[in-house]
Amino acid sequence: MLRSRSSRTAAFSLSPLLAGAALMVLAVAATPGSARAERDIPDGATVLSLSETATTVVAADRARATLAAEERGPDAVKVQGEINRKIEAALKVAREVSAVKVETGGYGVYPVDLEEGKARAWNGRQSIELDSGDMVALADLAGRLQAMGLVLQDLNTYVSDDRARAESDRLTLDAIRQIRARADLIGREIGTRTVKIRSIAPGGGPGNPQPIPFKVQRMEAMSASADMAAPSIELGERTLRLTVQAELLLEP
Repeated sequence: MLRSRSSRTAAFSLSPLLAGAALMVLAVAATPGSARAERDIPDGATVLSLSETATTVVAADRARATLAAEERGPDAVKVQGEINRKIEAALKVAREVSAVKVETGGYGVYPVDLEEGKARAWNGRQSIELDSGDMVALADLAGRLQAMGLVLQDLNTYVSDDRARAESDRLTLDAIRQIRARADLIGREIGTRTVKIRSIAPGGGPGNPQPIPFKVQRMEAMSASADMAAPSIELGERTLRLTVQAELLLEP
């Protein structure tokens, strides 16, 4: 977007009283910010607004697994008791693996198979979340919990916040270089040169660009066995993006 400034003058006369009133109106209407912005644009200069996005491909470095204890039965109390037993046993095993972070997820028990307003059965479910940068430890633990009767609901790999933040600095500089190069290209075409960057807005906050989780595997409920193999995890790569917006001043 281009904006050019030119000078215009108009001749008119006012009585002293009206002139004083007009000056008061102008003083109120002109905000300091807009006045400063106008003074920053020399006569014949052009303001150029640009936006550029820099991208990079990085390897995912963490994985997150969701497992759940699921039960169904005619007695809600017994359903909850069995879920509690499975989750407590799973947490005991998971807490022993220091390389994997573990936390409990949602817990719900609800009636199903209603007959005349009464439940003939109850479904219950509680999940636990495993998160780690050690794929071997995470896969092994997930396999052990599956063998204990939990169901693997979801398994994702992603780019950690630390790695994304480290990449964001480089992406910001890349985007700024792209903006300067494009401004120079436009300037040569219209006979101007880039004088300075008036304003710049990099990214959207800490941790930008945001990592995009990638679903690796989803498993339906199955009968557990002591010799169940651990799930396979392939980290893969992710494309990270960061957009920078800037306003530049071009002069002849």
